[in-house]
Parts: sequence; C-alpha cells; structure tokens
Amino acid sequence: MQEPQISFNGPQWFCIIVQPNSHRQVENSLAAIGYRVFLPKLRRWVSHARVKKAVERPLLGRYMFVEVDYPLQSFGPLTATRGVEAIISSADMPWPMPRVDVEDLLHRQMAGEFDEVARCPVPVGARVAIVEGEFENWLATVTAREKGGKLTLTLLGQSVRMDHVSTRAVRPALGFDWERRTP
Repeated sequence: MQEPQISFNGPQWFCIIVQPNSHRQVENSLAAIGYRVFLPKLRRWVSHARVKKAVERPLLGRYMFVEVDYPLQSFGPLTATRGVEAIISSADMPWPMPRVDVEDLLHRQMAGEFDEVARCPVPVGARVAIVEGEFENWLATVTAREKGGKLTLTLLGQSVRMDHVSTRAVRPALGFDWERRTP
C-alpha cells in the first residue's frame, strides 16, 4: 500500500475492515500505539435461555474508523495490526473519510442514538447490576415489573428476593457479546 501525498489538512479519518470478532482486539492494539480509534456500537437487549442481557455490537459490521495524522503517523502499523484486513482505498491509496460524517456518527453515538437499552424499560428477565443500597455491585435478575417503574429482583438464584426496587437503583449488566464471552 502506498503512502498518500503529504497532507497539510491535519489528522484525517480512514475506514478499516477488521476480521470477524476482532473489533476489541484491534481497537485496543491501535489505541496502544497512539492512534485514535472510533468503533460505532449499538447497545440493545438480547434474550438467551429466558435471560435478557444488554450487549454492545458493532453498528457497521466489520468497519471501524482510525484517525491518522500523516506524515506524523504511518499507515504501516495499521495494516500490520493483527485483525486488520484492509484500509478502504482507491488505486492503492488510503481514502480519507469526510471528517464531518465520521464526527456526526461519533456525536450521534455519544448522544445515545444507538442505545436501545437506555430508551427501553428494563425488561423482565434482564440481568442487571445493583448500583445503590445494601446489595450495591451485585448482579440480579428482574423477575417482575410494576406500574411506576418498580422492579422485583432475584439475587443468588432464589435465595434473596428484593421487592419494589426503583429502576434508578439498577443498570444493565453488559456482556462481551461479539467475542462470545460472558463477564
């Protein structure tokens, strides 16, 4: 891959294609060597074995964005990073993405536009983390919802039951869905 002509435009966003299920590894590797990385994510509830869990998934499949300040940064480390398949290019030249489009996507994610979990009520069967009270930092399962947003939670299987917990006292317990790992 050729390096582009010297640009005096400052840092520019480029789109890379990553191998399946390697988003997190690529994101961490590139950030560790000094690149700014943006992986648009969708957060939503998924159900498996009657338990609902909040998961984050890549919004654009195998695509993610990397900001490169050429000539201060090279494209060599990008293509050499494990999990990176290619940089979107034209005639073997990395093709910069319009900054306004990438930053619009970034602002939309930061505003919660792709966060279905925050916009929906906590469903029955959801795995949640308790964030206040005597069971703070414990994981629980929502077993019932009442009018007014009160929840009934089950901790430790069936051994401890908490009735009428406010939705403000819990948050979704996120998993690492795209790597098929559980927390």
